[in-house]
This record gives sequence, structure tokens and C-alpha cells, in this order.
Amino acid sequence: MKIVVCKDYDDVSRVMAEKVVEQIRKKPNLVFCLPAGNSPIGMYKYLVQMYKEGKADFSQLRTFDMDEYAGLTPDDSHSFIYFMHQHFLDHVNINMDNVRYPKADVADLDAECKQYAQEIIDAGGLDIAITSIGDDGHIAFNEPGEYLLPRTHVVKMDEATRQQNAKAFADCAGGVPEYAITTGMEEHMKAKKYYVVCSGTHKGKLLHKLFENERLDPKFPVSWLRMHPDVEFIIDEATAAEIQEDALEYYREK
Repeated sequence: MKIVVCKDYDDVSRVMAEKVVEQIRKKPNLVFCLPAGNSPIGMYKYLVQMYKEGKADFSQLRTFDMDEYAGLTPDDSHSFIYFMHQHFLDHVNINMDNVRYPKADVADLDAECKQYAQEIIDAGGLDIAITSIGDDGHIAFNEPGEYLLPRTHVVKMDEATRQQNAKAFADCAGGVPEYAITTGMEEHMKAKKYYVVCSGTHKGKLLHKLFENERLDPKFPVSWLRMHPDVEFIIDEATAAEIQEDALEYYREK
């Protein structure tokens, strides 16, 4: 594990985008597991900017969305694939034939999950994956529980997670869907490069919990990243201030 400390959210976003582009330059057709939500919006802004400035080429990039709300169609403004088009895909030179996402509006979600997991395997696995951390320690939609599942699957979201995402569904009569499709922990652990982006003191408290003991706890899914061979935490100063000084010193990028 390695910690990279940036000044603020904007700096976190810029550094994360630069790291993504650096990996794409090394392998133009790499497989990128795309995150949704508030945390990566700044990163996507910088990726689009770098493309427009001629500093990035996404023409061979292959993508898999990290998760999706069950029941939503791709043209639903609340869906994550809509989010990806809005913030990234529609603004760069990506080949849409190389874009994959879970079909969340199909009748047989379990069959869709198995097919999606196989597509990730057929692509050679994920080269890079980026996530933030949910307030209960979840990554993607791998919620705390007695066990964690390895590959893409349907999950019933915790009420805390639904409340956390309620603002995005304020204009939706049905509120936040109860179920989602998420990539599983095996797929995350096999990603060749893994990044966690965090900004603010509330995320720092989660990292404090992660670094204060070495338990791999399915009730705190982010703890499993202790086993990942190449994970970087890209955080801002407010987050870093909450991490134990000895842990910060030990893992901080030299």
C-alpha cells in the first residue's frame, strides 16, 4: 500500500487523472474499471481536458463500469452508464464498441452478472480500478456482511448506503433502488493497479480505521485491500490529518 497526499480535492482529481493517462500511455488498450459518484467527477474533468489538449488518447481504451443500480435503463439520468456518458465517454475519442456496463434492466440479473464477469475474464482482467470508500466501508457496492462475493453479482444495498445516495434520487418518486449490480472482490483484488481516492475529514476517519489494525473484515470491505499487491490511496490534506502519524509516515509516497 502507498499513500499519496495532495493539497485538496482538485489536486487529488488532477493527480488521479495523470496516473490514469500514464498507465494508458504504457498500455493503450488497457482495461479500466470506471467508478461513478461524486468522488471521480473531478478526475473525469481532467481526463477530458487532457484529451482536448492532445495529452491523452483513449481510442484503444477498454472500459467496464464498476456497478449499476438494478432496474435502470441506460437512458435513465440516475444510471451510472448515463453518468459515464455525461462526464467522460461523450467527450473523448473512445471507441464505444470497447465500452461495457451491466445491463441492469434485463429480466435475469443473475445471468447478466455471470456474463459480465466472464467478459472481464475474457478481457484479461482489470488493469486499473478506482474507487472511493462508502461511509460504512464498502467499495463499489460490496456491502458489509458476514461474507463477500468474488465476482459480479446482485446486492441488496444497506439502508445506510441508500440514504447516502438519496440526494441523487431526490427527483425520483421511487427513491434509491433497493438492489444494484456490483463487481466483486475477486475482480477488484485481481486489478493490476488499484486506486482509492478520498477527500475530506469524514473519509480520513475511515482510513484511520483501516490503518489502525490489520484485520480483514467482511463487515469493513475496504480492509480487504490490505491483500492487494499494488494499491495507492490518493488523498487530500484533510483526509491525511485523520490518519495515524506512524501509518501515514510508513505508507506515504517517498
